[in-house]
Amino acid sequence: MELEIAEKNDNPLLHRQEVQIVIRHENKGTPKRKEVIQSLSEQLKAKKDLVVIDHLKNKYGKTETQGYAKIYTNIEALNRIETKPSIARQKPSEKKPPKAKKTKKDEKVKEENEPVEKTAQKETTEEATQGEATEKETPVEEEKSE
Repeated sequence: MELEIAEKNDNPLLHRQEVQIVIRHENKGTPKRKEVIQSLSEQLKAKKDLVVIDHLKNKYGKTETQGYAKIYTNIEALNRIETKPSIARQKPSEKKPPKAKKTKKDEKVKEENEPVEKTAQKETTEEATQGEATEKETPVEEEKSE
């Protein structure tokens, strides 16, 4: 990966440098933000935490990526100007393993593995709730018939 700075502007009002970059990556895919931040911070002698990559764009079939980055002078200026999502995009992601989804098949297997006593208890509670429902329905029916 070869990083070249195409244009560099100082913006003292926003306490940052704005940089247009061109990255040539022969025989490789588009470089990750983390890699670009690393090489850009080494080239400009800046802290990695103060570098924000706005965008990296490449054209189909080309081995060249063009991008725009901002290098802040201090962390306060960065937090004041940049939005939370753009700051979060720069930090390395901590991927959590996806939770296993429960399927109906798993629930059936789980019910089959339960002891007979527990299933009997479930049936009695279901019967009791059904019995309560029928008791509630009968007085209403009697009132209608009168």
